[in-house]
Amino acid sequence: MSAPSNFGVTRRNNVEQAGNTESQQGLRRVVIAAMAGSVIEWFEFSVYGYLATIMGKVFFPTSSPGVQIIASFATFAIAFLARPFGGIMCSVLADRYGRKSILNVTLFVMAAATFGIGLLPSYATLGTLAPVLLVVLRLFQGLSAGGEVSAAAIYVAERSENHNRTLMTAWVEVGAMAGFLAGALVSYVLHLMFDDATLAAWGWRVPFYFAAPLALIGLYIRRRLEESQAFVDAQKRGRVEPATILKQVARLVGYKKHMLQAAGMVIVTNITLFTVLSYIPTFLNRTLHLSGTDALAISLLPMLVLVLLIPLFAMLADRIGRKPVMIAGSLAVLVLAAPSFHLLQSGNLILQVTALVTLNVSLAALTSCIFAQVPTLFPIKVRFMAMSVSYNVTIAIFAGTAPMIDAWLIEKTGNPITPAYYMILGCVVGLIALLSSTDQTGQPMKEE
Repeated sequence: MSAPSNFGVTRRNNVEQAGNTESQQGLRRVVIAAMAGSVIEWFEFSVYGYLATIMGKVFFPTSSPGVQIIASFATFAIAFLARPFGGIMCSVLADRYGRKSILNVTLFVMAAATFGIGLLPSYATLGTLAPVLLVVLRLFQGLSAGGEVSAAAIYVAERSENHNRTLMTAWVEVGAMAGFLAGALVSYVLHLMFDDATLAAWGWRVPFYFAAPLALIGLYIRRRLEESQAFVDAQKRGRVEPATILKQVARLVGYKKHMLQAAGMVIVTNITLFTVLSYIPTFLNRTLHLSGTDALAISLLPMLVLVLLIPLFAMLADRIGRKPVMIAGSLAVLVLAAPSFHLLQSGNLILQVTALVTLNVSLAALTSCIFAQVPTLFPIKVRFMAMSVSYNVTIAIFAGTAPMIDAWLIEKTGNPITPAYYMILGCVVGLIALLSSTDQTGQPMKEE
C-alpha cells in the first residue's frame, strides 16, 4: 500500500522541481533580455554626453567654448524633458498590450533616433536647422528611455522571487551602467584614433551608426520573452484594465506620498549618476584641461568598478534590506562629494582615480536597489504609471539637467567645486525620502 503513495509523492516532487527549473530558466531569460536591452539603450543614449565637447563644435560653432558646452549639455538635457511623456504613453500601452511589447517598441525608437543623429548634417552644412533636428531626435531618444526604464524594471521585478528581487532588478541597472561604460570606451577609442578636427568632421558619427545592428541584436534576444505572470493574473482578476491617460493619472492622487518618496530616491541616485558618469569626463577635459583621451581614460576603471559592485551591493541588500544600503550610499556621497572634487583638481593621477572610484562605489550602493525599491512602493494597478511619472519627471527636472547645471554653475561662479554642492543637495532630499519610506525587502509586491 505504501509503494503507490511513495510513487505519488516522488512524482509530485519531480513535477515541482521541473516547474521550478523552468521558472528559473524563464527568469534568467527575462533578466538577460532586459539587461541586453539596457546595455544597448544606454550606450546609444549616453554616447552623446561623452562626445559633448565635439558635438558642441559641430552643432554650435558660432558660440564661445564655454557656451558650446552649455548648449551641448542643454541638448542632452532636452531628451529628459521627453521622458515623462514617453513614460506616460508607454504606461497606457503597457496596461493594454502588456509589459514585454513596450520593451521592443522602446528599443526600436531609440535605435532609429540614434542612427538618425549619425546622419545629421552639421551646422556648417545646414545652418540653424541642424541643431533643431538634433533636438528633435534627442526628444525621440527621451521618449524611448522614459518607457524603457519603467518597463524593464517593472517587468523583471514582477517576474522575480521575493528573496532575490533586488539582485534580479539590479542586473537591469548593470546593463544600463555597462551601456554607459561602452559609450565611454568607444568615445575613448575614437579620441585615440582621431584628432579633434577629424572627430568634428566625421569621426563623431561612428558610434551613432552602431545603433542599427545593436537594435537587431536586442530585438533578437527579446523575441522569446513571455508576459509578466503577475500582470496576466491582475488582468484576469480585473485589477488592471485599459484606461485613458487622464484616468490613469487621476488614479495616482491616492499615492502622492509614495510618489514623493520615489522622487526623492530618484533624485539622489540620478543626480549622482549623471554628474559622475556624464559630466565629470567633460569637467576633466574643459575645466581641468586634460585631453579628451586622458579624461575618458581616467573614468574607465572607476566605471568598471561601478558595474562590478552593483550586483554585490544588491545581494547585500537582499540580506539586510534596501534602505540601509541606499542610506549608506547617500551618506557617502553627502560626505565625500566635495573632497572628491578637490582630489580631481590635484593633478595627481592616483588621487584623481581614487576620487572617481569613491564616487562610483557610492553610486553602486544607490543604483543596486533603486529598480527594486521604487516598483514595490505601488500596487500593480498603478505601478507602471506611478513609476513612469515619479521617475521620469524627477529625472527630467533634476538629474538629466545635472550636466548642464554643473557646467552653468562653474561658468557663473568660477568655482569648480559647485557640482559637488548640487550632489549634496540631492543627497539631503534622498535621505528624507528614504527615512520616511518603508522597506519591503523580501516581501511580496503590493497586491500579490
